Amino acid sequence: MSKDFQENWKKYVLQFLTLFGIMAVILTWPYYNRYQYLPNDYEHDNMQLLRIASFLFLGFGIFFASTMMDSMREKTLRISYLTIPVSNFEKFISRWLLVSIGYIIVFFTALWFADAFRVTVLSYKYPELSFGFLDFSKLINTVSNDYSNYHAFPNTPVFTLCISIYALFQSLFILGSTFWEKASFIKTFSAIAVIVLLFLFLNRGVIEISYNDLDSFNNSMNNITYDLSEKTVLLFFASIFGFFTLVNWVIAFFRFRESEIIKRF
Repeated sequence: MSKDFQENWKKYVLQFLTLFGIMAVILTWPYYNRYQYLPNDYEHDNMQLLRIASFLFLGFGIFFASTMMDSMREKTLRISYLTIPVSNFEKFISRWLLVSIGYIIVFFTALWFADAFRVTVLSYKYPELSFGFLDFSKLINTVSNDYSNYHAFPNTPVFTLCISIYALFQSLFILGSTFWEKASFIKTFSAIAVIVLLFLFLNRGVIEISYNDLDSFNNSMNNITYDLSEKTVLLFFASIFGFFTLVNWVIAFFRFRESEIIKRF
């Protein structure tokens, strides 16, 4: 990891500045002229900003996950990386830590600077108003099971499900980077889109064969889940997504091990 940072620190600084710049624009621009016509509603704006930050976290997370094998995208880089005198697991885990744990640290650092930029710009434009930083205590509603009090997520199970969905998508793009070193994001996104569309198409065909119409299928599913609480259903799907996330990471590791023996084009 030290070797990686020494060789690529300029690229990582540029990525951080790009991340900060995009978030600064997205968090600031929609509100730049907003308060000329509407009053300052801090709680509502905070909820919107937290949701925007959540979508940005997902989008940037899967993009950076697709860059996991960037160190092998060219012949020279590939030889240099594969000849580092460490084990396969150490090579893989160092890149995994960079695009997962490292990304989380970088994202929230850039988010803090972008939020500070938003507060500074809006405070300068509207000196008569008071603007606060993002309040992450309003991220999850732990009191009631709804969106009251301007929370971004209605309860902990919904938040857990969203985290599991993020982890699943991130693992898919990590896996995709072991198949395609070049243009990994586009190719992985296209592959996922095709697979999902085929899955939905086949499911619809099976449902139409097994049931008279979709309403009959929906009624059957409602009867099955009638005795289950929303929390149970959400945690069940979160567990399923978590399991497949681990499977994708393991497959990605074995795909990476093959790269020392097989030259893939």
